[in-house]
Amino acid sequence: AAVPAPRGRRAPSRAARAPARVSASSDSDDSPTERFTASMLQNVRQKVTGFETEMAISKLPTEEEKAAGRKPKKGDLVSILFSAQTEEGEVLQGMEDMEEALTFEVGGAAAMGNPLFLAFDAAVQGMVEGDQALVNASGGEYNPDLLFKVPMEHPEILRLQEELDQPGKGGLHPGATVALSNGNPAVIREMSDELGFVMIDANHPFAGSDLQFAVKLVGIEDNPDREEEA
Repeated sequence: AAVPAPRGRRAPSRAARAPARVSASSDSDDSPTERFTASMLQNVRQKVTGFETEMAISKLPTEEEKAAGRKPKKGDLVSILFSAQTEEGEVLQGMEDMEEALTFEVGGAAAMGNPLFLAFDAAVQGMVEGDQALVNASGGEYNPDLLFKVPMEHPEILRLQEELDQPGKGGLHPGATVALSNGNPAVIREMSDELGFVMIDANHPFAGSDLQFAVKLVGIEDNPDREEEA
């Protein structure tokens, strides 16, 4: 018998793996919220399509005296600081905890496919140095029916062990993201050889508790690689 197909969840379609076009909602006339959906934790080698993640970006107003400042354009290098906390307010990282700012090329995040970097990339566009934005990453509600305790000898576990026990694939272990036979992604939460079971969680890693990021633009500079091309 196969592991039961998680209820209320469909395998991501091919189209869902690519970031959807960013759209603006009318949550606020002064600071519209940009939203898009993208997959996280994809792994082409292991045929994992990833977890569909809802991203929302809200930019805070620019101070009037800074409004005429330089804004990033595609190809520029920008530097940001960011903090992260759970929906409940637990601080996971403060801006002051970063040893150095994160620097990346504007417009280049699409090549990475990481929804967080896609959101950071979208957030800085139109900002000036000192501006801040809020980014929310949501995996929806947590569904306990998507948590499975599966015997170690179950055909699905044997299939995963055989598939992942290959050079460069890392084997089956707690924390591994896997593709179930029904096409859904899942995370291995726990394994016990002694008790003979594996805990498989098909919930989004952020399910039940959104992650919230505050992003501050601290630098904009020309990209030397672009200057050489010109």
